[in-house]
Amino acid sequence: MTAWVELALGSQEKTFDQLASAVAALPSFAEVEAVRARAVLQELESDARGWCLWIETQDGAGTLHAVEILAPVLPGLTRCRKFARPAPGDVSATLDELADSGHALSALKGIALDAGPARESRRVEWRIGDVLATLAAQDDERPTLCLSAPGDDEIVLDTVFRLAREAVDAAPFSLLAVGDESPEASEVHASKIDLPLESTAREAFVTIAASIAMHWFGNDAAARHALEVERVHQLRVAQRRLKTLLKLFPDDVDAVWNETIAPELKWFGDLLGDARDWDVFTDTTLPAYAEADAGGPSWQAVIDAADARRHAARTRLAHALHAKRYARLSLAFVEWLARIGMRPDEAPVALADFAKKRIRKNYRKIVNVPDLTTLDVRTRHRVRIHAKRLRYALEFLRSLTTRQTRGDTAKKLSRLQTVLGEGNDAAVAAERLSALPEASDYQRGFARAWAAVSEHKDAEEGERILRSIEKPRLKKTGAHE
Repeated sequence: MTAWVELALGSQEKTFDQLASAVAALPSFAEVEAVRARAVLQELESDARGWCLWIETQDGAGTLHAVEILAPVLPGLTRCRKFARPAPGDVSATLDELADSGHALSALKGIALDAGPARESRRVEWRIGDVLATLAAQDDERPTLCLSAPGDDEIVLDTVFRLAREAVDAAPFSLLAVGDESPEASEVHASKIDLPLESTAREAFVTIAASIAMHWFGNDAAARHALEVERVHQLRVAQRRLKTLLKLFPDDVDAVWNETIAPELKWFGDLLGDARDWDVFTDTTLPAYAEADAGGPSWQAVIDAADARRHAARTRLAHALHAKRYARLSLAFVEWLARIGMRPDEAPVALADFAKKRIRKNYRKIVNVPDLTTLDVRTRHRVRIHAKRLRYALEFLRSLTTRQTRGDTAKKLSRLQTVLGEGNDAAVAAERLSALPEASDYQRGFARAWAAVSEHKDAEEGERILRSIEKPRLKKTGAHE
């Protein structure tokens, strides 16, 4: 059965008819007939993992659609297998008939279905070579442009992403987000990753990167509506996890990444970092100064000044999230990851061997350092970075590690990262405060003294934690816990 590639773009800025006109004017679409249609769609919920089911009724005739989603799942991009069958009556009976028609459909046999509400969908379709481009909108939902083509190789990706870039450059489209886009939606956090023990290093890289992408873009849509503190934090954490992954798997970093994606990620990451740093400085650091300096001069003017700069940083980040530059970055990242997943692995490396080597290397970078109290701030910060990389590596490769490593070792690494981070944050905060015109000389001196005390205290505590961290261990081949 032929696999399909589908790329979905969304827009929040134009009406359906405005977008239809904009798409029709694109060079690749201008000479192609636009076919308009309306249909009623009814989603069918089931416990069949990896399947999407729905009934489509058009001109009085119903069709059962069954789509199997193939791994890895990437934001906006789906690899899938499609099946359809006329559904004149009993949907369950029709599904059983479909399940009996091929081995690949056996998972659908006899499953319980829960029909959702019927929703009207209007659409415009363009056929461009093998690509079916469909602009659709259901009820009051925002329109989506889906680019769908049969095939499962880089040639198909070439065509689909070329059309996507054309649409993004000329109309207000962006990669369709995977998370809840309402401002009150809960933040999406990093998910646990379970890698099969028999995986290759390449397979592990693609799986982990896909998980990080879902973390990133799971917070993307809601962030466009409201940049709350934790939303900014999670976006930044996703970027840091991605950066650590690339350090862990350097062989998968190619010229496309270095020349096309890395510079744009640095642009976006710098904006995220600035917004996050002002959040911490305004909400945590300055109130701590004020509480510790009870009876001293008021800190409110400084807090208000920092808050104004925090909002300015958020405004810059919000503009970036709505910019075409960010939309192009999103497309480039997903395309790059999809291509890596499709390419043959000509020199596969067993994940167990790879993990043993990389974890040992990262562990040595922290355990072999001199006493932390003898190091300067910059060098201690490097130790913190190495501890963070080791912690993330253990999170990524958790299914290969022992229970002791997943528990005690990971917790101590997290604590070490936090303690050393507090000392570094205090030093950075003192520098940030010194640059605020609203701060008095007294307050600048207070921050420098705070940083000096914090650095010494945190270095001592960090040293204690560091020497208690045991060597991470991997499961023996074939062992299960």
